[in-house]
Amino acid sequence: MGVAVMHATFEHIWYHFLDWLHRKEYIQRLAPSIKVTQNQYFKESFWAVAVGSMPVSAAGFYLRHGFWNRCLFSDDIVGSLLFTWFVMVLHDAYFFAVHSFMHLCKSVYKRVHQWHHSTNGDLTAFNTAYGDILDIAFTFGPFYAALVAYVYNQSSWNALDVICLMWAVNGVDIMGHCGYDLPVWIYASGSLGVLLAPFAQRPKHHYIHHLDPRYNRSLYFTWWDRLAGTFRENHPKVVNDIYATPWSGKEL
Repeated sequence: MGVAVMHATFEHIWYHFLDWLHRKEYIQRLAPSIKVTQNQYFKESFWAVAVGSMPVSAAGFYLRHGFWNRCLFSDDIVGSLLFTWFVMVLHDAYFFAVHSFMHLCKSVYKRVHQWHHSTNGDLTAFNTAYGDILDIAFTFGPFYAALVAYVYNQSSWNALDVICLMWAVNGVDIMGHCGYDLPVWIYASGSLGVLLAPFAQRPKHHYIHHLDPRYNRSLYFTWWDRLAGTFRENHPKVVNDIYATPWSGKEL
């Protein structure tokens, strides 16, 4: 339940922040021709996260003995960023494999993943976790349960690592579903620099996946799609990137 509350908070903050920027004309929609109706939080998203993350909660409960006694809080920002980026590289490979299977296996897609694609390009931050409970359980649960087990087996673990990882993972996932063309200063800070990496999957790439599910099945980077021949840079409904430089666009 705590994980679901946290994610719901992230979705609300991002939605209202980006909506404010849009009303101030600092940012624009990726596909202005698509009418936006997804302007409220979905209870289905809450339960999808709450129940879908059970493998992680189960792993934490099973390994709880002495777990918190070995927790520390270090101010090693660089170390926490490296931890975050490394975990996201690993999760991207896992996510691409599971996500691709969901799309290629039609029966699985229909029973598990189709719900997440039901809104097509009508996306806002509130669509991030919208979908079947099994969707999140498969794409996130086992990987992060294994991560909990790994952390448990360390002599100590840094709470800042976990905070940075949660910030970056939620930020990238939400920005990929927000429906806005974002300048670098937003997606760099929202991803803790992950989306500045070569071949990173910028917000428009995952948005294109919702317009054409055959493409851009990764979550954080594009190299797996490039290797598999499923990468797509542009789409007829998506506007050209107006941010030619990191800080271009209307000044805040």
